[in-house]
Amino acid sequence: MVTCPDIRSKLENFTPIVTSAMSEVSELDIGCKTLLFNYIEKRSVNPSDIISIQAVIDYMHEKINIGNWKEVRIFLRKTITIASFFKLTCYLENCSELSERVFRECFKIIDFGILFGCPIDKEPTLLQKCAEIINTLCPSLDNSLIEAPNIEQSTVRENNNSNTTPIPVIDCPSMELFYKNYILKEEPVILDNCMKHWPALSKWKDQNYFMKLAGMRTVSIEIGNKYTDSDWTQKLMTIGDFIKNHICHENGPTGYLAQYQLFDHIPELKKDIVVPEYCCFSDSEDPVDIMAWYGPKGTISPIHHDPKKNLLSQVIGEKQLFLFSPQDSEYLYPHDHQLLNNTARIDPRQPDLDIYPKYKHAKPYYCVLKPGQMLYIPPKWWHFVESLSLSFSVSFWWE
Repeated sequence: MVTCPDIRSKLENFTPIVTSAMSEVSELDIGCKTLLFNYIEKRSVNPSDIISIQAVIDYMHEKINIGNWKEVRIFLRKTITIASFFKLTCYLENCSELSERVFRECFKIIDFGILFGCPIDKEPTLLQKCAEIINTLCPSLDNSLIEAPNIEQSTVRENNNSNTTPIPVIDCPSMELFYKNYILKEEPVILDNCMKHWPALSKWKDQNYFMKLAGMRTVSIEIGNKYTDSDWTQKLMTIGDFIKNHICHENGPTGYLAQYQLFDHIPELKKDIVVPEYCCFSDSEDPVDIMAWYGPKGTISPIHHDPKKNLLSQVIGEKQLFLFSPQDSEYLYPHDHQLLNNTARIDPRQPDLDIYPKYKHAKPYYCVLKPGQMLYIPPKWWHFVESLSLSFSVSFWWE
């Protein structure tokens, strides 16, 4: 039987590394440094230490939420990572026995650190490894399994736009063919039979797989029909609550785990997918950005464009997409606001030509993306995406 000391002993192996990582936050003010070093130097731990560590986390959280997120100084976020690890070990030190409440609190501490902290140089996946240790040592966690909805059948909405051009489908093209005909020419295409070796194609059909592996993990969920709506917002919730309240039930507001770095947050899930070889055609040394898109039927991404190449890989369910060339930009009526200038106002399913008359000059491309297919979306190509059923997609973005 696994005990608190079993988990603590595994986590304590990271303590020397995390202690040395304090050199990475040398700009930290003396008060916060003193609180953290006092905890490090103590031989015994008591509940009041959690209060001190939490005070550091709260202060750092307040600091990073002032101003533009991109301008947040990195040492502030590293401090959150370090303090979250110390809070985790301190919490377990003060637990006499394991329970579901203890597990939930451990994952809550870890996930807050992942969401608002950032990797430390000494151990970039520190908190992810802590979570994996807890999952490994506690395999019998009960995450309240659910009766999963049927994802095999989706009702494809009839495409009433007679002027759409079908996106071509090719069977597992060679690297040379893909590069010459689609990368260089910047043309969209659907790649078939390139994902047969992905474990995700079978594992992810059962939503209880996510419940067992990550039901207690906290992620950021988009709430609302689409991000251009005034009532759209984001909310932190566990994957278990997301599945129960938004995947299994259609009542209430739409919830969508969208454009989320889920595979960095929970690396165990990355074992179920494979980065396509086609992503090697890159103009930089930067790693491929891998994003998860997980939601119920009816999730919508309005017409928008991205700066990078994109392989949108459909794992479960189906999505319908409308694509437009960058040359059609003026016909799509992009928003004027700087934050939305990569998003257009047109709904290609039912375009209102009285309000948007130029749209009649646009040339929409159309497809229904099925499980096991990848859609290549060239840079700056506009695309509208709608889930026709419960859906999980993975996008690979690269320069």
